[in-house]
Amino acid sequence: MRTGCRIIAGMCGAVLLCGCASTMTYKHQFVGIDEKLRAHDFDAALSQVRSAKNRFYTQKDKVLYYLDMGMLNHFGGHWEESNEVLSDAEEAIENAYTRSVSRATASVMLNDNTLEYVGEDYEDVYLNIFKALNYVKLNEFDEAMVEVRRISHKLDLLEDRHARMADGYNRSEHRGKRFRQGRNRFYDSALARYISMLLYRADGLWDDARIDLDKIRDVWHRSRNVYSFRMPRLEGALVPCPDGFAKLNVISFFGRSPDKLARTLYVHTAPRAITITATQQTQYQQRHVKALEVIPWAGKEPLPVGVQLKFQVPYMKMRGSRVGRIRLLVNDQEVGSFATIESMDKVAYETFKVKEPLIYLKTITRCVAKGVARAQAVAELQKHRDGQKVPVFLIDAMFAATENADLRISQFFPAAAGICEVHVPEGRHKVVVQYYDRNGNRMFSDNLGMIDISGDRLNLLQSCFLN
Repeated sequence: MRTGCRIIAGMCGAVLLCGCASTMTYKHQFVGIDEKLRAHDFDAALSQVRSAKNRFYTQKDKVLYYLDMGMLNHFGGHWEESNEVLSDAEEAIENAYTRSVSRATASVMLNDNTLEYVGEDYEDVYLNIFKALNYVKLNEFDEAMVEVRRISHKLDLLEDRHARMADGYNRSEHRGKRFRQGRNRFYDSALARYISMLLYRADGLWDDARIDLDKIRDVWHRSRNVYSFRMPRLEGALVPCPDGFAKLNVISFFGRSPDKLARTLYVHTAPRAITITATQQTQYQQRHVKALEVIPWAGKEPLPVGVQLKFQVPYMKMRGSRVGRIRLLVNDQEVGSFATIESMDKVAYETFKVKEPLIYLKTITRCVAKGVARAQAVAELQKHRDGQKVPVFLIDAMFAATENADLRISQFFPAAAGICEVHVPEGRHKVVVQYYDRNGNRMFSDNLGMIDISGDRLNLLQSCFLN
């Protein structure tokens, strides 16, 4: 019987290595933070996240910490601090990705919760937007343009990055089906091109600004799944102001980026196939098992029959926004309304689809390996039971643990960006941005203060309502 116990211990080690993650939800530190965001008390939100660093952000979660702190510093008006932390996030994302590629073959058998958080693709892209806006506030336009250009470079490499991960997974001996990444359908950012256009225009580089305007128009044709809303009217963007007037540009960020939730599925094995099922509730509250997919098994050895395991995979849940209309007031008079230029939550959703097939198949592969290990453990115990009853329930308890989904994601990117451009007399003006819900009820007034507006510089303001 001692031999059987040693077998259980060995199997426990293997399963702990490949399987069950911490029950940490990565959301405990945000209790009560929504109220602070609604009140624009970003310093209080910063303090709350900072105080949670050692309790809720481990070393493998440092990308999350940098992103959360970087975004809160940005919305709090701490431009230099925001750039410093967002730069740390960008460097940590790149380093974590490099390590993940080098370890891809072995990591097939590791739950993502046990690995470094590499960041979602939209986080890696949009951090450069906010770094660029930080540099604009610091009057460092050349540095702002560098950040905007990095976005195009990252998007060009996005699909290839996940293809490299898929190649690593495909070298694993545990692979039963070929790993393939999804297709990237987000080719360019209208918001990045808009900021670039404003920077070129401010420097008097009208031809370069016109190229960016053409590329803004192009994204509505190339990425209709992301840009499914009406394009803003930008005909006057390159038309000079009359004498004594200046262009006032305001970018509004509103809503919250998607959250991650877990979807529970089940794997059932046959010798040469895996069936994936989901449990659904009928209108009579009866449980109904629905088969989702049958995957042929290409492994060298046939699978044991009848293995059933529960597992989880993450999916993105849109949080969106309650905002229905945004108005711009200058000196207490409405002078314009905002048009959406970027649905950042749609970008998050679409870019997640590129790596989602890898997460799905990796989790299934790990589950099947656990099922095979269980069958082997039972067989070994049968050999060494010495006339005693085989404690299969111990093995079942060990292998029945749910494959918890990795739900880590940053919390403070907005859902969307809107823009408004108006001509106003040069001089000092009071500027307010008002947010209304879809029923016309005013939810928030963002007083941007008394602003000096001049015709010889870029007058770019920013507002936010993360609700």
